[in-house]
Amino acid sequence: MVKVKVLQNGIKVVTEELSYLRTVSFGVWIRVGSAKENKENNGISHMIEHMLFKGTKSKSAKEIADIIASIGDDVNAFTSKEQTCYYGTTITESLPTLVELIADMLCNSLLLEEDLRKEKRIIYEEIDMYEDSADDMVHEILQQNVFKDHPLGYIISGTKKNVRSFTRMQLVDFMEKHYIAENIVISVAGNFSENELMEQLEKCFGGIRGTNPKASNSLTLLKKKKQELLLAPYEEKYQKNQDEIPSYHTCFCQRHKDNEQLHINLAFPSIPLGSEESVVFAVVNSMLGGSNNSRLFQRIREELSLVYSIYSYGSSFEKTGLFHLDITVNPQQASRVLRETKLVMEDFLTTPITKEELDTHKAQVKTEYILGSESAKARMNSNAKSILVRGYVKTLDEVIEELNRLSTDDINRFAHKVWGDSSASLCVIGSENGIRFSTLKREYQKLFLIKPNTKT
Repeated sequence: MVKVKVLQNGIKVVTEELSYLRTVSFGVWIRVGSAKENKENNGISHMIEHMLFKGTKSKSAKEIADIIASIGDDVNAFTSKEQTCYYGTTITESLPTLVELIADMLCNSLLLEEDLRKEKRIIYEEIDMYEDSADDMVHEILQQNVFKDHPLGYIISGTKKNVRSFTRMQLVDFMEKHYIAENIVISVAGNFSENELMEQLEKCFGGIRGTNPKASNSLTLLKKKKQELLLAPYEEKYQKNQDEIPSYHTCFCQRHKDNEQLHINLAFPSIPLGSEESVVFAVVNSMLGGSNNSRLFQRIREELSLVYSIYSYGSSFEKTGLFHLDITVNPQQASRVLRETKLVMEDFLTTPITKEELDTHKAQVKTEYILGSESAKARMNSNAKSILVRGYVKTLDEVIEELNRLSTDDINRFAHKVWGDSSASLCVIGSENGIRFSTLKREYQKLFLIKPNTKT
């Protein structure tokens, strides 16, 4: 059963006891990432994430590493565009050690200038490694151009120039602004004692500043069927304001890179995180390109043997989202692959979907949902994201019920909305050995722009 409680300072805590396990996953999620940055400090959220492992008032970096090893060596962190998460999975009896460690890192990190200088060199290497990956960069460059100057387009690691400029006081000031109670969700799933956990969380995290703890503490806990506890809709300032939705800018962008193959990424405007259409998105994605029996994979790879890799996926954020197609192709086949891709997508819109095809992909998505909910770590992640985005946790049974209700009309309606009525954006990375990018741009404009004269 999922429960949501609120600490005295306003930090929300979502728990799910799985008593049949002997392990537990613990995560502290903070509503901050590159989308909360500006051009001058882009990369600072990622820098802070690195620095919190470099020592606290009571522990050196080596002592932190030793503690992590002693409880299973499965403690880590990540920064995304909208969240930063510090998390770990361990055996039940080691949970107090894990909680104390992450709390100490969040509340008492030294952020020493000497450590900052050293860690900058690590991040330079990370940036270089990332730049070498055409698979990653084609996605990121496309989002940079689609979202233009909006922070959602920023690369999470930032630029070397920015990273080089960061000072200790910048990190401290950024944490003081964003690492506050209202921005934090603690998620725990697995085998643990709820009373002992809540007592320790209050002790370890209760000192984190909240801007309005009384308002946060008054959030109403609602009971729904089957006894699950859900948190009332989160504060008004986090709700989706139409004026704040990032604009989608149709674009064609390119980068020359000495690769044997072209990396192509197409994107259409799509749904945000927590959308009521998340389930239909999952099925449409599975049918078009998200699985080995999808239409794109079967037609373009299996039947025509034109590519090694072609697939679709989603990028969803709090207020917007994108539907991507990713293609890796020999440059000489690129134009044909774009034409064949367009034909498959048009056929999806015009040819009736059979009940057999729909049932196959509904079953596939259902299996993925269930498999994805079977581990403590997966439940911890899912519950945290639900609280951050929706303000409540949607149960697996509710999701499966939505899935079972989907009809072919629902699928058609969603597909028309995503790529039937919208222009795509395209990014290509590779060499022009076999095709000129200008030729590919004309092909893209002819096939994927609703209005061919749209400026790109």
